[in-house]
Amino acid sequence: MPRLSIADCEAIVRALDEHSTQGLHALRAAARLRQRLEQAYVSKATSASRPTRLPALHEPDGSTHRSCTLHVCTSCRAPGSPREPKVSRAGFQLYEQLRAAFQESPNGSNVEVRPAECLSVCPRPCGIALSLAGAWTYLFGDQHPGGSTRDIVDCVSHYLATADGFMPREQRPQSLRASILGRVPPLHGEL
Repeated sequence: MPRLSIADCEAIVRALDEHSTQGLHALRAAARLRQRLEQAYVSKATSASRPTRLPALHEPDGSTHRSCTLHVCTSCRAPGSPREPKVSRAGFQLYEQLRAAFQESPNGSNVEVRPAECLSVCPRPCGIALSLAGAWTYLFGDQHPGGSTRDIVDCVSHYLATADGFMPREQRPQSLRASILGRVPPLHGEL
């Protein structure tokens, strides 16, 4: 199978920009295709002294569209605190606060705040995970209801602005530097 040229990548991105994608599956497929094109473009552009970013993928109304999922462990609680009622758990409270914060955030329509029954970070509550198709996935612990919300919103904004979700330590908010538990590289396929 022949490899795509820089011009091919640019032409496909223009076609994606001009085509109205409908539904969540179509948007995710377009995002995955865009990520693969970005990878091919960056490797070719670096050797050809061209800009190493493709233009942003735009919706018909001109807005840029990238969606991610923020998973929040609703089981997280401080050691020794009761399991019930669920609404008293720190993780559930953090989930509720983040859900409200993203409803008011400019990125709110690009972030799905999803409850997770357990992220298995019990020694370091409260846990969150950040994922995006074709991008790095992050897992953080040590988050606090009320105290971490703004930093998490800022981190998600930065995450959405990256080409592949990669966030170097110094670019994350201070509270999300020491609290990282791991990151997983995106799944890459051949173009």
